Amino acid sequence: MTGEALDLLRALVRQDTTSGDNAAQAAALELAVSYATGTAGVRVLQRSTAGRPWVLLGSGSRNGALFVCHLDTVPVGSPDLWERPPFSADVDEKFLHGRGSVDMKGGLVAALAALRNAAEAGADAQVLLTSDEEIGCRGAAEAAPSLELTPRIVVVPEATQNRVSLGHRGATWLRLTATGKAAHGSTPHLGRNAIQVLADRALGSLGSLPLSTEDYLGEETVNVGTFQGGTATNIVPASAVLTLDVRTVDGGAPAIAWARSLDPAISAEVELDLPAVRTPRLPAALAGQDAAPAAAYFTDASALAGSVAGAPIVIWGPGDPREMHAANEKLELESWREAVRNYRELVLSAAR
Repeated sequence: MTGEALDLLRALVRQDTTSGDNAAQAAALELAVSYATGTAGVRVLQRSTAGRPWVLLGSGSRNGALFVCHLDTVPVGSPDLWERPPFSADVDEKFLHGRGSVDMKGGLVAALAALRNAAEAGADAQVLLTSDEEIGCRGAAEAAPSLELTPRIVVVPEATQNRVSLGHRGATWLRLTATGKAAHGSTPHLGRNAIQVLADRALGSLGSLPLSTEDYLGEETVNVGTFQGGTATNIVPASAVLTLDVRTVDGGAPAIAWARSLDPAISAEVELDLPAVRTPRLPAALAGQDAAPAAAYFTDASALAGSVAGAPIVIWGPGDPREMHAANEKLELESWREAVRNYRELVLSAAR
């Protein structure tokens, strides 16, 4: 089965499934569905009928392990930074190369292989395939209200070098828009500079943004993602926009309240507000596995935590997290094979 799974993985990496391209993600989804349902006992349980593509595959009942996997990838960036074509899916002695190999098509295919293992053994397992995770877990959020999930454990196969992470911080993305007054650049006193409003009142106040800490998840952080404003050097800008990425451990409410209190001339829009994910202890089903720190990134688990009937959630998958979103992304094949073995053991353990 590993050879067939590797063929699927290479086929998926060859496909450009950059976030936002629903057609490309839907095509990749159908490849994955065809592979999974090629084994008797694997069936489509639910799927999207509109909007972003997603599908829930399963064998047996809905009480087994649930793997949550996304099909999309971040953009390639500058092709000049890549030593091989980004969608080559080249394989050498140690690595499979290409965008999405680590984040997270390697984990996705390992999960599908485990689903087939479960079906062959008459065990319970499910795989949820989602889209547009990289731009805010959009596909998972659309799927969540209609999903019927009662798993015993939820595994998100993102890269952790096959160590078990018990959670990650949430994310609150804020869009701050300042409204000023245009004037000639030679008479700035007749206008109000929107860029300066944001610089003084927002960037100048970042030190007052309330940030919390959690023992396992760590410290909340804030990053200025973008800053845009102005139309010409000799015009006082009438508007300006900046975006903030706040990674949270205690919800986004404090950051949202802070942003909305900055200045009457600054409006704050919440573009994303995902909660943190935290499982208190290593689940019994993974006893003996190596523990990892909290994941630095967010996952679809944030959008699905309220839809899994209280099941423990872990982030556990193949590959080096440093390869995620990087030029020359590559997946260590032995790490991937280890994940295939790990997931097989997990789904079959419940059948014993």
